[in-house]
Amino acid sequence: MQISTTHSVRTAEKAAFDSGATTSSALMDAVVERIWQALQGEMPLPFTPRRVVVYAGTGNNAGDAVGLAARFRCPVVLRHAAADARVSPETARQMRLLEGRELSTQPPAPLADTLVIDGLLGSGARGELSAEYAACVQELNALRDTCPRSFTLAIDIPTGLGSTAPVLADATVAIGCVKPEMQADGAEDAVGRLCCIPLPEVEIPVDCADTVLEPGHPLVHLPRRPYSLFKNRAGRVAIVAGSPGYLGAAQMCAESALHTGAGLVVLYCKRETYPLLAARVAPEVMVRAVDSYAEIAEPQAQCLLIGPGLGSVEPAEAEALHTLSMAFPGTVVLDADGLNLAAAHGWAFDSRFILTPHPGEMRRLDPRPAAPRREVVSRFLALHPCTLLLKGARTLVADRTQACYNSTGGPFMANGGQGDTLAGCIAALAAGGCAPLHAAALGAYACGLAAEQARRTTAAPAVRPTAVAAGLPSVLGSLG
Repeated sequence: MQISTTHSVRTAEKAAFDSGATTSSALMDAVVERIWQALQGEMPLPFTPRRVVVYAGTGNNAGDAVGLAARFRCPVVLRHAAADARVSPETARQMRLLEGRELSTQPPAPLADTLVIDGLLGSGARGELSAEYAACVQELNALRDTCPRSFTLAIDIPTGLGSTAPVLADATVAIGCVKPEMQADGAEDAVGRLCCIPLPEVEIPVDCADTVLEPGHPLVHLPRRPYSLFKNRAGRVAIVAGSPGYLGAAQMCAESALHTGAGLVVLYCKRETYPLLAARVAPEVMVRAVDSYAEIAEPQAQCLLIGPGLGSVEPAEAEALHTLSMAFPGTVVLDADGLNLAAAHGWAFDSRFILTPHPGEMRRLDPRPAAPRREVVSRFLALHPCTLLLKGARTLVADRTQACYNSTGGPFMANGGQGDTLAGCIAALAAGGCAPLHAAALGAYACGLAAEQARRTTAAPAVRPTAVAAGLPSVLGSLG
């Protein structure tokens, strides 16, 4: 989905209304239906709501929220921000759908499985909130914290985003486009999971070259495999990983590459590590022992992955890995200790490289003064024409031609091993023929989606990386 300003959206909507292409009523009905469909498919709620609480302002943003609430067959609580409760004609029309329903306007008490919908203010609001709206936001956030298994959904943009006390949403449905402030550093806790709702009736101008990964985005499409494919054409991945105490990282990245569809996976490790790794990895992984990394030669591999669990490396071995990566003709993925090694020795990166740093590793790669994430990525790519995947709550993937933000995943992925799984997935996609930016973007999106699907089957606060890897075949199959 594109990123555009509120001004562009409003101008485009007015043009659509003036031309007769659509009406305000028809557009609102279409938006409500699409949000409802997203909750049934792409972004299902974690429970069946026992109650829906709507915090409504006076504009059409409230109409979307009320219309959505009317779709649920449960009691509704309607909390108005304005004391006189004057609303737009379209919102009033949606409110009539609640006539005859069990409806309350009183402050809600905590109740398990409550869906809270933020329809207070749309994307046109700026600055600090008025006292009455600030009070509603405070009540909404308090309800979110006190209701067991509650879920807060913001319509278009969380109310007060950019202020000192915004709505803290678990998910936001961005309508027509994503607003720039939703991708700003620090906005993640307010926006939550980002779900893009199309608005084909309105031709919104593109204000920014950056995009958000969503279903249908060209970079999250898995290329079709020819019927005559065989293992040597399905992608050979060579991995240099693992050391005593860090065997799991090597295992997870190698097995993730298998789950992603690599035809062959070869895992290189030092001889003292070989018996331990060979005994624990999947039988499909070929484990090869070396006395020195200078012995590695992989002329048939399409992707080389260096780093997961590699540990500290002696200077001569660091030079051997540098020589290997510089001479390798295919895609080179650097992750974890591979990134630290490259940073310590001042490697230069060209278009064959995919780098996958978390913020700490990024600071080692680029020790210049701190800056917003998007600026950090741009200034690094100005020096290194590679593909950079900067991890975070809204992972940013970019090369010199374009940049995109991932929309999948969540806090249930905050545990060790997720990066190893991601690196193996990206390496397999690159070996299978995806260009570096395509492989990085698709890998981030697919791993996040696999984690979301695994999260729906457990009440645990975290999803294990091995569960993410196991879910990749199903997810990637759906993206083919």
